[in-house]
Amino acid sequence: MTLALAAGLGLEAAGERLSRTGRTRVPGLLGEGAEVLHEALTGPDMVWYRAIRNPFNADVPVAVFEAEPVAEQARLYGMAHEEATEGFQFIFDRIRLGQARTMEMPLPPALYELHDLFNSEAFLGMARRLTGDDRIAYVDAQPTRYMPGHFLNGHTDAHDDAGRLYAYVLNLSPRWRAEWGGLLMFLDEGGAVTETFMPAFGTLNVFRVPQDHAVSMVAPFAGAPRYSVTGWWRTRSPA
Repeated sequence: MTLALAAGLGLEAAGERLSRTGRTRVPGLLGEGAEVLHEALTGPDMVWYRAIRNPFNADVPVAVFEAEPVAEQARLYGMAHEEATEGFQFIFDRIRLGQARTMEMPLPPALYELHDLFNSEAFLGMARRLTGDDRIAYVDAQPTRYMPGHFLNGHTDAHDDAGRLYAYVLNLSPRWRAEWGGLLMFLDEGGAVTETFMPAFGTLNVFRVPQDHAVSMVAPFAGAPRYSVTGWWRTRSPA
């Protein structure tokens, strides 16, 4: 199946909400393509790296992380949780498609096809219509997987010289439940939650950068990992 934008996306209403609140949702972005991407992310050919904030900005292959003794894995999680009480921290699995493509990594073809679609004139035109922002010139992408205990605490996505205009999340978890966590939460200056987006299968979340937000911890009893593809709509491609 070739991935493509679905018809009848209702961009006018979604764009009005974005203009008014700084964030919006577009249900059914790729139609049946969401099923194709979910199969790719959960299939045997998928490669994941564990992201935990560290001075080297380096992710560790999940296979390597899980080969460590259980006590060592617990120690690393404990250090991350301790840092998260006072500052910015995260734990989740991902792979950066731009880097993977440069390295010619053998990922499921649907993921590279998605990266191509995101940077096609059809998609970039849709993004510009939705936002009213003609500066959008590049879309990066990273598939993400939040397992039980994974989280992303409060931050704004601000990054000097990165050309980030809007952040997005393409949700790829079927039948998600709010009590499982993994909720995209928007925060005010005092850290209070002002709005929450639950992962809705096939729905695209978009919000203006910078904007305070977080992803709540996925519960130990969650019935599945939380899958998505995330990234930024940028003025230019990253280095």
